[in-house]
Amino acid sequence: MNTPADGRTILIVEDEPALSSVLAKFLQKAGYRSVICDCGAAALEYAAKHTPDAIVTDVHLPDLNGLVLTQKFRQRYGDAMPIIVLSGDTSMEVIKTLPHVGATHFFNKPLNPDVLMQHLSKFFEKAA
Repeated sequence: MNTPADGRTILIVEDEPALSSVLAKFLQKAGYRSVICDCGAAALEYAAKHTPDAIVTDVHLPDLNGLVLTQKFRQRYGDAMPIIVLSGDTSMEVIKTLPHVGATHFFNKPLNPDVLMQHLSKFFEKAA
């Protein structure tokens, strides 16, 4: 029996190695594959050659704002791609910008990985 995670790749764009590592481990336990990029440029380079099944990105990256990156991903992959934005920055500026750049969902940090896994699972079940 296939699960929603089978064969799906999640692109993690996060510059905090501890967080990206924890997310990758949780994804692996749930049956997902993960690709970690620590900056926007690396994520865009990956996206030029590959199409992940979902993207999880931080807002504050060392080279490119994650909201700009989200918009670029939305333009590249269209409306069906789940793009989840993470940030400790819950300012009104960030929150109000999320729908305009095409974010599917927002989680504030610290992130509960179980909640992220539930969200991804529900999204992929609906898409199936």
